[in-house]
Amino acid sequence: MIDWAIVALLCGVGLLIAVIVGGIAAALPDPAAPHWSDRCRRGAKAFAGTLTLLIALAGAIILLIKAMHSLS
Repeated sequence: MIDWAIVALLCGVGLLIAVIVGGIAAALPDPAAPHWSDRCRRGAKAFAGTLTLLIALAGAIILLIKAMHSLS
């Protein structure tokens, strides 16, 4: 059985990374989109994209752990 503390830690770190990436993307200046709502939209897209990739990575790690436990 998977240690759920590891899964919770992985999800917590992934959420933190996604928030940081979204914040950085929203804070970067963009001359093509000077309005604050455009920057917020860009930050939200970066947050969602990063979180999606990290959820996929966490799922792959969990499946890999399950596969390794079934082999032993």
